[in-house]
Amino acid sequence: MSEQYGGPWNSPTPRSDPAPQGYPVDQGHPAQQGYPSAPGHPTQPGYPVAQSYAPPGYPGRPPMRNDYATWGTRVLAYVIDFLPSLIGTILFYIGYAIAIFASVDTGNPTPDLGAGAGWMIAGGVIGLIGLAWNIYNRWITAGRTGQSLGKRITKIALIGEETNAPIGPLNAFLRDLVHILDGFAYVGYLWPLWDERKQTFSDKIMKTVVIKTPRNPELVS
Repeated sequence: MSEQYGGPWNSPTPRSDPAPQGYPVDQGHPAQQGYPSAPGHPTQPGYPVAQSYAPPGYPGRPPMRNDYATWGTRVLAYVIDFLPSLIGTILFYIGYAIAIFASVDTGNPTPDLGAGAGWMIAGGVIGLIGLAWNIYNRWITAGRTGQSLGKRITKIALIGEETNAPIGPLNAFLRDLVHILDGFAYVGYLWPLWDERKQTFSDKIMKTVVIKTPRNPELVS
């Protein structure tokens, strides 16, 4: 019966009846001339090569580097950058200690601030100078070039983990602000000792890394 009605489902060969006049040719059949190649098929010309196996819009984490700055070098750069602020703090507390000892000698239960006023004022002035220096050195200069004075001396640089470029003044400021988390029990500051990317907590949050001075002169100047 299938042969009587010409049904192709049981026929050993497909029917070769010509298409009715004016019947449009199926452009989607691969045997037809002008069949458009599927852009998503890996064997077709123009197939875009996948750059990452991560889902669209979710960038994969950058590969590991071999030029991360050591913990000791970073500490030295940090001390150099904050040297004016450290000096101001030390002078202030020297003056405060003098005031406490002076109050003990006189039997006064409250510190005699007049005794250590000179030291405390000097410490406060140097501390303000240190703050202005940090704004220029660590946020503006380091944000634009990747290097503060301390990093330049120790030959290291701060860059974005994903961009491989300086992070800008605003992000440099935010990174120093996030250092508050590193200060909790100082665990964050010590984290680069065992972290594979030598990052502190603030580095992980801000997606930054500190590397040895790159050879690319356009990265730091």
